[in-house]
Amino acid sequence: MIAKIKTRVDFGGIVNYANDQKNKKKCATLLAHEGVCAISNKLIADSFCLQASMRPKVKSPVKHVSLAFSSQDISRFPDNEEGDALMVEIAKKWMEQMGIRNTQYIIARHHDTKHPHCHLVFNRIDNKGNLISDSNERIRNAKVCRTLTKEYGLYFAPKNSKARNKSRLRPHQLRKYNLRSSVLDARANSHSWNDFFSILKGLGIDMCFNHAENSDKIRGISFSQDEYSMAGSKLDRDLSFNSLCATLGNM
Repeated sequence: MIAKIKTRVDFGGIVNYANDQKNKKKCATLLAHEGVCAISNKLIADSFCLQASMRPKVKSPVKHVSLAFSSQDISRFPDNEEGDALMVEIAKKWMEQMGIRNTQYIIARHHDTKHPHCHLVFNRIDNKGNLISDSNERIRNAKVCRTLTKEYGLYFAPKNSKARNKSRLRPHQLRKYNLRSSVLDARANSHSWNDFFSILKGLGIDMCFNHAENSDKIRGISFSQDEYSMAGSKLDRDLSFNSLCATLGNM
């Protein structure tokens, strides 16, 4: 599960895109809405604009979020009421955990790709005229997506997997790719260091702590598989010792 967030100026254009029910390829379906008149896209946009007018100095009151799920999870989101309901439930939890409350929004599902996805449009000006903060939203978004992926048992894709064509990788690149993917998957499915150790062992991956010279203090971590070894920080920044401690707890 990933969420791509963009800040916009105009409600009209993004509402027409998200809820484009005339486009046969998209086959957009309005799954949920709050605080807007949903008779037409124009009235939806007008509803957003009216509330945004409470804070005229805010020049970019629109937030557009593309919430996408892996094609591995397609069976979880069938094109029926059950699949739509789960998508809305997750989208609303994403909003809640991102601190997006008490404001107008629409959630529309598209059907133009192999992976299930929906589009969320919400008003940064809430129902009381307060501006919803987007401070550190990229960091918070990544954390929330990981949390919800685990909570709902969704497929956890290795980082940058979409950009990789494994058949084109050189042998040393392929070994690094496979090792990184395996360790990232182990991290995603672990709640403690013991979990992490156990999963890695099952995957045939050895882990080694690197200590400062003449000291017991751990300064790094390395992973090895099939005689190929690399420092966690060089595999991925989320696999550095400090990052793993932040996720799994201190040693």
